[in-house]
Amino acid sequence: MKTNQRMEALYQQVRQDNLDDPKALSQKLQALLESPFVEEEGCLFLAQLKARVPTVKLADFKNRTAFECYVNHIHVEDYSENGGFLPLPMLGYGMAVAQALRDRLTREKPEKHFHVIVNFDGDHCDVRFHSVRVDEEWLGPDLEEYPQEALAVLDTMPMREQI
Repeated sequence: MKTNQRMEALYQQVRQDNLDDPKALSQKLQALLESPFVEEEGCLFLAQLKARVPTVKLADFKNRTAFECYVNHIHVEDYSENGGFLPLPMLGYGMAVAQALRDRLTREKPEKHFHVIVNFDGDHCDVRFHSVRVDEEWLGPDLEEYPQEALAVLDTMPMREQI
C-alpha cells in the first residue's frame, strides 16, 4: 500500500483501534461489494454503481481510467447505518472497503492490475478503483502533492507478475 504522510499518521491510529475490520462493514456496503462486475467499453465496474449512472459513457471522459474512477466511486458516509461517522471510524470503514475490494479484484480478476484509492479529507471518505493502464493515471506518482488529503493506493498485481 502506498500512502502520503497524512494518511500514514491517521492510518496508524485506525490500525491501533482496529477500525479497518472488513467484518464490521454495514449490510449495505457488503451488498455493494458483492455486486457483480460488469464490463463496458473496455472498463470494469461494480454493477450497482454503474446502474446509478446509466447514461454516462466513455466519450464523456478523457480516458478509461477517468471513466472507471467516476463510476466506481463510493462515498463511505452514504453507507452509515447509524446516522453518520466520526472522522477516524469513517476512515477505518473506507480502508476496510478498499481492502475488501482489493481482495475481491485480486481473487476474481487475477489477470488484471488495479488501483483501489482511498481519499480522506477529514469530513468525507471516498473509495474508488480503476484498471492500471499504460499512460493513464488518476493520481500523480507523488502522493505528497495532495497535502489537503490523506491518500492511500492499494495495488493488485496480476498473478503472472507475482510468480
